[in-house]
Amino acid sequence: MRSEEEQIESFKEWWSKNGKSLIAGVVIAVAGVGGWKGWESYENSKAESASTLYTQLAQVVSSELGEERETQAAELIAQLTSEFDQTVYADYARLFAARLAVERDEFDQAQVHLRSTLESSQVDAIQLVARLRLARILNSQDQITEALTLLDVPNAGGFTADFESLRGDLLMSQGEALQARQAYQKALEASRANGESSPLVEIKLDSLATRGDA
Repeated sequence: MRSEEEQIESFKEWWSKNGKSLIAGVVIAVAGVGGWKGWESYENSKAESASTLYTQLAQVVSSELGEERETQAAELIAQLTSEFDQTVYADYARLFAARLAVERDEFDQAQVHLRSTLESSQVDAIQLVARLRLARILNSQDQITEALTLLDVPNAGGFTADFESLRGDLLMSQGEALQARQAYQKALEASRANGESSPLVEIKLDSLATRGDA
């Protein structure tokens, strides 16, 4: 076994060869942690700012109609989609922009905002909302084929009832009564599974049965 003095000398020799690189590694590690903490703080600050702007936008959109509402909403939407693009708040801003466009009967502009949401959002629920709203606009413009394509998703989750109800309407407009009935039935089942009633869908199903179309 080496003596204490030999161990100390060995350590000194090792330190002279590796000490500087070890210190550098520790400094880098600490700087990395500090940098990460700083990044977290920056990201949290950004999220708070975006959340504040979104809250303001929601309040403005919920206010009474008027030019001031439109101006303020447009400014907030522009700020959210430019400064906080690729965030959920920018997605919400685009959905609000589409809603405002529909209120102005600017359906083509509403389509632009919804398509932009579909391209940018990474959130499944927001994607589904955008698909549903865009399909409704396309339905109003008799663009049935594209509307049906938008509704063709593997799983609509909590939006299944809405998706299938609209699918039924679209199929009915194409004269596909049997397929429409199947869609309405799925919508009804989804509503009941969520503990909700769907009287309008029931009326549509009853109407199909009465007419003998399905």
